[in-house]
Amino acid sequence: MKLTNTQIISFAAATALSLGGALYAHEGHKHVEGKEAKAKTETTITMTGEVLDLSCYLGHEGRGKEHQKCAKDCLIKKMVPAGLLTKDGQVYLLVEDHQYEKVFKQVREAAAEQVKITGRKIMKGGLQAILVEKIEKA
Repeated sequence: MKLTNTQIISFAAATALSLGGALYAHEGHKHVEGKEAKAKTETTITMTGEVLDLSCYLGHEGRGKEHQKCAKDCLIKKMVPAGLLTKDGQVYLLVEDHQYEKVFKQVREAAAEQVKITGRKIMKGGLQAILVEKIEKA
């Protein structure tokens, strides 16, 4: 299939606009979302559990003190997503809240440790996550 110059330019413009909107949203600008929808999907919670590097946990059940060196390497150097494994076996994706960037560094450094995480619980598309606001040793 051969594209005309007009089709190529239209496609490039649409792609640039889409990416621009995503980049704009990522840069910390307010997202447009109704208060009612947000209230239904967010609550502040405090959960206790083990900080996981999700790559190793999902790939080969890597967790616990014997996995701590690898988990720290994955979380700090490789920037693998972090999770929280609770005593009841639930796993929450731990997400950096832009207002609490320094706190999230502490999450990465607490690999394989038992901690208490406080933040906003988000449920979207079957994924449960916590926007981390506070971390303490458990």
